[in-house]
Amino acid sequence: MTATRTNIEFAKRIFTDRVGNDYVYGGNWNPLDRNIGTDCSGLVIDELDAAINGTAMAWSRHGMSTESWRPIDVGEMGTIFNTICVASPNDFPADAAVKIAIHHGPGGGANSHMWCEVDGIRMESNGSDGCVTGNQARSVYDTAYANDWHYLPGPIIDQVAGPDRPALLAAAMAPTVLGRDQMAAYLPHFAEAMHAAEITTVLRAAAWCSQVGHESSGLRYTAEIQTSGPDWSWDRTRYRGRGPIQLTWQSNYRKFGQWCKTNGYVTDSELFVNQPELVEEPKWGFLAASWYWLYGGPRPGQINGFADAGDVLAVSRCVNGWVDTPNGMPDRTARYNRCLLLGDQLLSLLNPSTPIDPIEELLMSGLTVPSLSIYADPGEPDVPIVDMIRALDAHGPHEPYVENQARLGEPDAIRRVARTAAGQGKYGTAAGPVNQAKSVLNEIKQSNPAVLQQFLAQNGARS
Repeated sequence: MTATRTNIEFAKRIFTDRVGNDYVYGGNWNPLDRNIGTDCSGLVIDELDAAINGTAMAWSRHGMSTESWRPIDVGEMGTIFNTICVASPNDFPADAAVKIAIHHGPGGGANSHMWCEVDGIRMESNGSDGCVTGNQARSVYDTAYANDWHYLPGPIIDQVAGPDRPALLAAAMAPTVLGRDQMAAYLPHFAEAMHAAEITTVLRAAAWCSQVGHESSGLRYTAEIQTSGPDWSWDRTRYRGRGPIQLTWQSNYRKFGQWCKTNGYVTDSELFVNQPELVEEPKWGFLAASWYWLYGGPRPGQINGFADAGDVLAVSRCVNGWVDTPNGMPDRTARYNRCLLLGDQLLSLLNPSTPIDPIEELLMSGLTVPSLSIYADPGEPDVPIVDMIRALDAHGPHEPYVENQARLGEPDAIRRVARTAAGQGKYGTAAGPVNQAKSVLNEIKQSNPAVLQQFLAQNGARS
């Protein structure tokens, strides 16, 4: 078999987190309380489970003890972990993932003892010193006290494949009703938001994921379900909660836009004040959560500090108005604890599984650009790029569309053509636009003079 470097590092971390713990006969390590101790076999069992299964380990003794490794023939496999017996520590393969030494005393039980080594780190829990490592722990190469040796086959490999990030995001958001495809679509924006919110450690990632998961019901909702209420003001209605952490009120939409402009996400700081529904889109909704995480709420700038301290209650208060008991606190806590169990895997969410498609990014950027059409209204505001794309889908480029509408007698189209022909359009008296528009008017005069005469009768020299 092989053991992944990720799982081995996880096995080492759960041990080093508990060095110094008391020896507890029959005890079992607790993933939610690092101060709970275990005995010699409990340590080895959890280390084997972690080396094989990583964060999916059971945190259970599996009904096993030192007696589960009663002597077997050399070369045979034993226990549910398929460890292999060797005659002496000199027979340990160089690439063994976990090496185990055992003392089988008379009658077993309290007269027996075991310890192990994972990737060169000595690990032991004994009745005198508790959980120890280094020179305080016995060596698996000991032959004076040990009389039985086993190992978990290696080699330790760096990685068999990249993490399944859609599945990981689903696990971080659990419980959730969303499927794999939706999680994959959210990943690039989720990763961007984590970077923006300075989510750089497991504790911060667990806090972030648990709060986002609770507020959005596992990313199911990107806007407040309720759209209005009898006591809702205009501000509360138009700027209702949007995004996974529910950005609310015009003042916060404005601050979010200013932050986005400062950080180069948009060019117009009033974009979200003018178009609040944009915050329901994944890119902006997740970034709105980043802004709130860093600068919003009742304790601006303090959420990551609370996360670093493992204070899920304070983090929840920051997100939920600093009330004594935040709404849904049991769910927030349960989500936080589940995320902690994912460990270092959470940080792989910082790297999207697929790059953001440049076209998708452009369409979701909020970028506005001026129309270059010769029939654009002089001085009209810049147009959102997404609206230009929609217009192309609807009727094609602006200039031929206006000219065709003018030929059909549409008054506004004739007005635009006549204005440009008179040198009063977007490009003034520039010869190209003027001559193009005059050509269209002459064509209409020949093919459909009645509509042109009607237009002139209604508008006269104003055209």
